[in-house]
Amino acid sequence: MTKKRVLLTGASGSMGSEAFKELLRRKDKYNIVVILRPSKKNKEMFAKWEAEPGVRIVWGDLCEFKDVQEAMKGVDHVLHPAAFISPEADMNPVQAKKLNHGGMLNLIEAVKREPDGVNRIKFTSIGSVAEIGDRLPPIHMVRVGDPLKPSVGDFYATTKMAAERALIESGLRHWVSIRQTYIATAQAKMEPIMFHQPLNTHIELVTGEDAGYGLVQTLETPDDFWCRVYNMGGGPACRVVFLDYLSNMLKMQGLGGVEGLMDVNWFGLRNFHCCWYDDSHVLNSYLGHWRHTLDDHYRDVLDAMSESFKKKIQELPRSAIRDFLKSMAETLKWIENNDVEKIKAFFGSREAWEKIPDWDHYQCVRGSEAPRPKEIEPAKYTIAYMKEFAESRGGKCLSTTFHDLKTKLKWKCGFGHEFEASPRLVKSGHWCPQCVPPPWRWDDIAKVDPLFGQFYYNNHSKDELQVVDWLYCPNE
Repeated sequence: MTKKRVLLTGASGSMGSEAFKELLRRKDKYNIVVILRPSKKNKEMFAKWEAEPGVRIVWGDLCEFKDVQEAMKGVDHVLHPAAFISPEADMNPVQAKKLNHGGMLNLIEAVKREPDGVNRIKFTSIGSVAEIGDRLPPIHMVRVGDPLKPSVGDFYATTKMAAERALIESGLRHWVSIRQTYIATAQAKMEPIMFHQPLNTHIELVTGEDAGYGLVQTLETPDDFWCRVYNMGGGPACRVVFLDYLSNMLKMQGLGGVEGLMDVNWFGLRNFHCCWYDDSHVLNSYLGHWRHTLDDHYRDVLDAMSESFKKKIQELPRSAIRDFLKSMAETLKWIENNDVEKIKAFFGSREAWEKIPDWDHYQCVRGSEAPRPKEIEPAKYTIAYMKEFAESRGGKCLSTTFHDLKTKLKWKCGFGHEFEASPRLVKSGHWCPQCVPPPWRWDDIAKVDPLFGQFYYNNHSKDELQVVDWLYCPNE
């Protein structure tokens, strides 16, 4: 039997490295090609695989088309988890766009230049839960078709949206976009971005092993798997609220709960992402990647934590630990510096921040795991349904004939922008390309897009007004 050739991007990342391990387990079925930047770290990490039969390493850059085209030679499948992620992406949006969107465009073009590539090569891309933006209770249950609304300043999410849009409209016969949740690894670490996150953020995580396994499983799926967008989480057994997750991680280090080390008002009130997926079971029905639970992840963290590390942490004065954590809380710096736009984005106002209670009076709002009511979908898509859908978004469908899910129709958004998009694209949460941030102008959009407003006014008032362009990178 002739082995299929698989191109894997991002093989040094958390998901990509697990996918690489899984591909190695299946070397009897697949030849492996990886494209990696020739950094010192990557060279050292993959040195032992350079002479491995069935493994080819292309030292190159996804931003360079010639490198991508070289890696694509003779490929049958593309697995694409590589990305420039937050918080680095938010501080360097130009590079984020270049890699996340530009890299996707290079991969698509390289597929098209391969012999019969459009019909022959199967392409699995990893999107992000960040595309969906802020979904705090009671709207914490998310489906693929919900309107996309990246949080203010989340350049990573906007570039992943652009990449996903390009793939859906690429014309490739076999493509899939998987919106990945938070990947939990044993080497969990604290970073300043954790304070951007509301304490009542609902998270349906997935372990790195399950994420990588699921990615490789897409190589062995039936025809009806393709040309769809999916949400990837670990299922109900991997659901947690951020406050509980953070407290458990601290307790595993012998530090007790979060209350003794941090204050409630160190954490944002909104404008982050993560959610519980109402439809992650759909992807699992194809891939069977729900193998680990939240408790398994906690055990992995404990196993990876050396006794000497825990002893060292526990010997530190709690006041020193608290001071260190406080120094990481960018949210407090925004308050100190009166950074109006960031305060508005993450708290609503300075007054709202001042009203945040202490731990004695704080109540974490938790949502249930009950799924949303079943959505009514037409037995067959029609132009009448497309017009009805456009009206739900405050716009119009200008076309008069419906052909199929992949054929583009003409649309108009609530601001009068005209654009073309396939029904498949708009039914996966995308809408007007001219309204996609930056700049972020969600307050204006919510006023003309009723469907978007249903998910936006959960924690925004109708009299708010914020327009933000280069919030995190004013000197682009």
